[in-house]
Amino acid sequence: MVSEEQAVLRALRSRRQGAVLAYHGPAGVGKTHAAHDLLRRAGVRAHALSATLPLAEWPARFPAGRALPGWTQAALRRLPDGDGALSALAALIAAHAPVGVIVDDLHDAPPAQAQALTTLAGLLARARGVALLLTTRHAVPDGIAAYEVSPLDATGTAALCGAELGPQLPPEVSHWVHARAHGNPLFTLEYLRFLVRSGHLYSDGQRWHWRPPDSARLPGRIEALIDLTLERAGPHRAALEARACVPDAGLAVWAQVAGVDTGTLRQSVRELEAQGLLIGPDGMFSHPLYAEVLRTQVTPEHARTLANRALDAYRGEPLRAVAFLDAAGTPPHEAAQLLERAAAQAQAQGQGAHAGTLLARASDLAAPPRQAALAGQAATLLQGSDLPRALALATRALADPALVAGTLPLAATLSARSGGRTALEALLDTQPPGPPADGARILALQGIGDHAGALSRWDALSAGEQAAASVPVRSAVAMALLGTGRRYDAARALDTLLAESLSEPERQRLLGVQVMLLFHQGEYRAAADLAGATAQEMQTAGNAVGASALHHNRAAFLRMLGELDAAMDSVTRALDARRTLGDARGYASSLGMRGELHLERGELDLAEDALSEAQGVLTYQDGAHFLLNNLGMLTSLYTLSAAPLSGELALHHARRALRLARELGNPHLLAETLTDASRAYARAGQGQEALDLATQAQDLAGTLSADPRTRSRVGVARGLALDALGRRAGALEELRAAEAVAREHLGPYEADRIAVDIARLGGDRATLTRLAAQFEAGGQGLGALLARRALGDAPAQPGEVRLRVLGPLELDGAPVRGDVRRTLLLRVLEARLLGRAEVTRLDLADDLYPGRPEAQALGALKQAVAALRAASGHEVIVTTAGGYALGDVPSDAEIFLDAPDLAHWRGALPPETGEALRGALHAALLRAARAALPGDPAAAARAGRLLWDDDVLDEDALALTVDALRQSGNHRSLTRVYNAAREQLAGVGVTLPERWQDYLDTRPA
Repeated sequence: MVSEEQAVLRALRSRRQGAVLAYHGPAGVGKTHAAHDLLRRAGVRAHALSATLPLAEWPARFPAGRALPGWTQAALRRLPDGDGALSALAALIAAHAPVGVIVDDLHDAPPAQAQALTTLAGLLARARGVALLLTTRHAVPDGIAAYEVSPLDATGTAALCGAELGPQLPPEVSHWVHARAHGNPLFTLEYLRFLVRSGHLYSDGQRWHWRPPDSARLPGRIEALIDLTLERAGPHRAALEARACVPDAGLAVWAQVAGVDTGTLRQSVRELEAQGLLIGPDGMFSHPLYAEVLRTQVTPEHARTLANRALDAYRGEPLRAVAFLDAAGTPPHEAAQLLERAAAQAQAQGQGAHAGTLLARASDLAAPPRQAALAGQAATLLQGSDLPRALALATRALADPALVAGTLPLAATLSARSGGRTALEALLDTQPPGPPADGARILALQGIGDHAGALSRWDALSAGEQAAASVPVRSAVAMALLGTGRRYDAARALDTLLAESLSEPERQRLLGVQVMLLFHQGEYRAAADLAGATAQEMQTAGNAVGASALHHNRAAFLRMLGELDAAMDSVTRALDARRTLGDARGYASSLGMRGELHLERGELDLAEDALSEAQGVLTYQDGAHFLLNNLGMLTSLYTLSAAPLSGELALHHARRALRLARELGNPHLLAETLTDASRAYARAGQGQEALDLATQAQDLAGTLSADPRTRSRVGVARGLALDALGRRAGALEELRAAEAVAREHLGPYEADRIAVDIARLGGDRATLTRLAAQFEAGGQGLGALLARRALGDAPAQPGEVRLRVLGPLELDGAPVRGDVRRTLLLRVLEARLLGRAEVTRLDLADDLYPGRPEAQALGALKQAVAALRAASGHEVIVTTAGGYALGDVPSDAEIFLDAPDLAHWRGALPPETGEALRGALHAALLRAARAALPGDPAAAARAGRLLWDDDVLDEDALALTVDALRQSGNHRSLTRVYNAAREQLAGVGVTLPERWQDYLDTRPA
């Protein structure tokens, strides 16, 4: 929150002064929304008035004044400019303190009215408990505090979406909305309503489900609002239509498309800027959707005229000109020639994928002799960004015998990815046998995860044929060696390849192999870092296929490190890319990875949804390796679940996975599958079967260059099998050995997961309690769930109500949805914590329904209480003599205030939390964090970040965070946090020392 807004909040809370603040910025940026949001956070009634409303009509917009001086009534009748009239109006407003008044669109007010409002602002600045908030597109009058409103960023959009529909909204929703609303709060809310109305976003009463629309159709209400706004253009609409045709053109091109001289266009731009339709010196649209609406409304004839003018204007810039080919109706042969020129320009600028798209269009339009050659060039360029189109183009290129040798490996790989072995063999049957077909088959088999099949084909080649194989074929062999557990052979093959002279795409391909080698060596941090850097390189080069694979793999490495939020971000990138690519198998594989991450976060229902959806896709795809991975995750999910029938489901998926793993003949995958199955049998109480499977896995791993992860997994499986047989001592021995391997090679997260089972078997409740709190602090929900389960912390039973506010708001273990319901619960909880017997109906009605007539607000309040009781039980909220109170509902806030324990805090307080409750809880959290600092600096740092994120002007929170990060040795986060704090505080005139060491030295002990 900015300092100007904090000043308003302080004035309203203290009631010792007034505050005036002007929000300024271009049209549609969210000034009015910001004003209403500030008053909502302050918890005061808001009165919204237009700056053009005559002042004589203002008194009627306020309820009758309380204990007003006698002179005010006569003075109010002399508004707008009679003696004492403005003072009387200020007195009337102040009589309703604490109160907020929003005056919209000061720029539209006539000069006399604007001057009177400026005078009124000066009077209200001295009125206790009054906030006057102005909005304007123009400069703010002197003497009035100003804050420039910028469009919502992605985080702000997510916060607004969460406030509207609840904090458990899938993050993909706010990403989709932000890409279209571009930070406009009104458009953001309209897009949300469109998604709900159209069924693309729906709730089953437990959580939201999201299905992105196939097209970004503009909701009717947004189009109507924009159309109304565009009416301001009047005679300058032609300039806007030309701007929509060439939205980023310079003034000369824009004028040529508009059919006017530059002087005339400059005059139009000045007028359109004054109306808020254009902004900046270049005359850009104040919102991108304006251009979209204009383009839909222009007639076809005028659209063709504009496009032909644009073609003429861009004749020397083919990359820009091609955008207007279709609209201008250009003849095919001319269009093909221009597309080739544009593709050459795109390649020269490093835009390989775009060049491929242009060449594909040129191939469609060119004369037959040129079609195959253009198709082959396009397929090569598009293989990393558009799989179906690249395959079609590569197949077209094979029609020319001269192009077969260079195109067959690509065509085979793409064919296998889209249609599996059947499509691959059908393609290769059309080609003569020999090295080109052999190399193409190896690449294709490795691409669909058939490591053993790729190696079998490689081993069948002669030594000379192997030596003559291309770098892509040999890198596929190295990856296949890794996939079958031959780690040292793969390392030797990779070293040989890296020593050769390589092209940039070949180097990037080999870095992808090196990433997997690091993973199999247990170097997860190095693997994650290299995967991220290489993915960025591939993305820049236009290889979205390679980049998406690395994003997927990086998510797996980050999961091993326990960095689950970062892993979820990485797999989301892979999902988005693979959805765009049309890569069904890859998308399903990444969906399975998302399911695994949901499982690690303890979100078992979401994990089941993702894994089941992925299973439905992979069952009908030719890629047994991917199917096996998903079956393994389903086995793990049901093994760890405590739900009814989960034991039977775990065994069902374990048996399917074992059959498939044995069919594949890949010893490395079979060893992993045996450990998963062993744990499922142990969970079902079939200890001897579990031990037999674990022993098979151990024997098989001994024949491989087994990586630390496999050794650790085998040890855990043997330990749990022995535990199921009642052999506790042997189980502990196996688990401790597995933990030692994990702690040395895999990192603390994996080791601590094993430590839960060791503590459970040893009855070590202190360790279980510590681990549960540690997992919760790190957002590692599965570890926390297992530790709490081992402690015997049963989940809330039906009818047993618990309110959790120290993080996402939950009632009975489920998220609380709806602003009114959330605010209602928090207000009655706040009253109980402050020692009040009730919250009056009038206070609640004013808080929940500001601006509504009293009778309507009280009726709505009654309905809200009834809905809450229907959803969660009558005892949640009770009726008192004058209002309502929280029923017999224990809350984590009360538990924390009674016995502060940082483990109770799961995240930031809900945004609807009242300032009194927020202040009390944050003060207690600060005290608890300081007390925990000597013994648990990591937990203290997390608490400090929660406090600092809520109030970036709170230097006590900053000092605590910096000191805790120092004591925990987390210098990377320490430097990042302190530099960000310096920048934020510098924006409000507070200068911190350059070095955090100096800052801590200056803080009082």
